[in-house]
Amino acid sequence: MLTDISSTNPSAHPIYAVKLDGFEGPLDLLLHLIQKEEMDIYDIKIAQITDRYLEYVNFMEQLDLDVAAEFLVMAATLLHIKSQSILPQTVSNSDHPIGNQEQLVQQLLEYKRYKEVAQVLDIYAERRTSIYNRSAELHADLDGTRTYEIKATLFDLLTAFKNINDRIDQFEPDEEYETVEEETITVEDKIAFIESQLEAADQLLFDSLFPLSSSKIDLIVTFLAVLELIRIGKIVTVQTDLFESIYIVKAVDRERTTSTT
Repeated sequence: MLTDISSTNPSAHPIYAVKLDGFEGPLDLLLHLIQKEEMDIYDIKIAQITDRYLEYVNFMEQLDLDVAAEFLVMAATLLHIKSQSILPQTVSNSDHPIGNQEQLVQQLLEYKRYKEVAQVLDIYAERRTSIYNRSAELHADLDGTRTYEIKATLFDLLTAFKNINDRIDQFEPDEEYETVEEETITVEDKIAFIESQLEAADQLLFDSLFPLSSSKIDLIVTFLAVLELIRIGKIVTVQTDLFESIYIVKAVDRERTTSTT
């Protein structure tokens, strides 16, 4: 859900909060970071993974994403386990349902198995209902790399968006400057723009929505528009493999698809 929030700074741009209901949770973020850092799930470097987790939660808050309470609970749990690794305690703390790293690993393994089963079921469901069409023209460069596509998760999108921000920051001047004229950009405008691009091209490279000349507010509002389109079922985001380029694909009306079969 997108909600308008008045800013404490009257000269600032409007801020939009995106509720993460329906997106992935804290265990998904942990599994994503473990894969991204190329760690063995049985031998998690708890200090490193805690720092990365807090970095992502902070990034989500900077984007005004409505970070659910369970993300903050997991952050506290990771900090607790990290403190235990530095100063081992002989008495467990009942305030933390996951009391140590071994329990965290077991919960991650159980959740990972659940996710893998769910993904297999999703693949079968997508094959039967043809949720989206694949554009032969736009994906011609991907032919031969993989015979299937996987859906990009919220955290895949966050990682890609964070990388884009880092690249654009390198091209921005260090000194502060005053904005001559305030730019008005809305999520609704960006949604309409993305939908018009998909009408013309059917699929878009995620990175192409964020040119180096983009302003910070332009970047953020475009990203929020992508999340909202995913939430309302207008688009899906796909990759040919983990951490590969992300494509935005127009979703096909299920009823129309099934009625023609």
